[in-house]
Amino acid sequence: MNSLCTSFGQTMQSFRLLWLIYGITLVLGLLVAFPFYNTLKVEDQNSLAFLNLLKGFDYTVYSDFMNRSGRVISPLMSVGRWLGIVYVFLSVFFAGGILLRFSQPNTPFSSGMFWQGCAHYTGRFLRLFGVTLLFVVVGGGLWLVIGSLVSIAVNDSFTERGLFWIGAGFFSLFAVTATLMLCIGDYAKVLMFREDEHNAFRAFGHAGRLVMRNPARTYGLYWLMILLGTALFGIYYLLDEAILMSGWLTIGVMFLIQQTLIFARVGLKVWWLGTAYGSYQFLPKPAPVLRQAPQPEPLAEIDPETPLSTIDPY
Repeated sequence: MNSLCTSFGQTMQSFRLLWLIYGITLVLGLLVAFPFYNTLKVEDQNSLAFLNLLKGFDYTVYSDFMNRSGRVISPLMSVGRWLGIVYVFLSVFFAGGILLRFSQPNTPFSSGMFWQGCAHYTGRFLRLFGVTLLFVVVGGGLWLVIGSLVSIAVNDSFTERGLFWIGAGFFSLFAVTATLMLCIGDYAKVLMFREDEHNAFRAFGHAGRLVMRNPARTYGLYWLMILLGTALFGIYYLLDEAILMSGWLTIGVMFLIQQTLIFARVGLKVWWLGTAYGSYQFLPKPAPVLRQAPQPEPLAEIDPETPLSTIDPY
């Protein structure tokens, strides 16, 4: 918990870093939001049906609109999917700069140094992202496949409630496995940063042994961050239910609440990387696996009574 508190203090001292990442996130979001808003403004044809959406989601309004204007909205949906890929890349890209920031806690924040750290570690962190994604798909997807097969096999023996609990159990195993792989991936980033490691598979393996030998101080803190993020979303949904968006004032209030939530999520991501960086310094490192070097074959002994001329030199 000491590393958690220390990294929180360092995160609070890095508001320029948080604002920088938040600002880039906001700009990318607006690149899609403005075209989307203008398209909706043209396609709604001054219909009052959209006002019903201020009170909550109405599937009838949504389905009618998509049936009439789906061909116009589809390209914007595609842009949104590409934007999601950009966000994933940026999360990998920012990791090097964030770790560099936590490695220099007593140095004022420099955007130039931040960008240098981001660029320097992008290549190896992208390789690590590929390795982490592979383990998430294989390790987590295995539970989904097994759960589907079990549900099919016992479909005639269980009620819908029983099938639901079977599916929920295997989905929980998937969630635990996937989050464990993601946690190991984050510690592998720290290892690659601290030890100047370039091999993504080797870094993931070392980080995996480190996490499995210290689950409470690594994976436990990772789940604490997940629960904090979930709590933030829970608070947002409670406020969304309490504040009815019936005018521009309440819409503006909800917009500020949404942006506050996004800023807090940025802070949680930075805080977690700082926590992983701080924890890595104090965790006992697993001993490296030593491999015995191959020994040269012993030379054949020569009988002193054998004439040298009879020995084949080849």
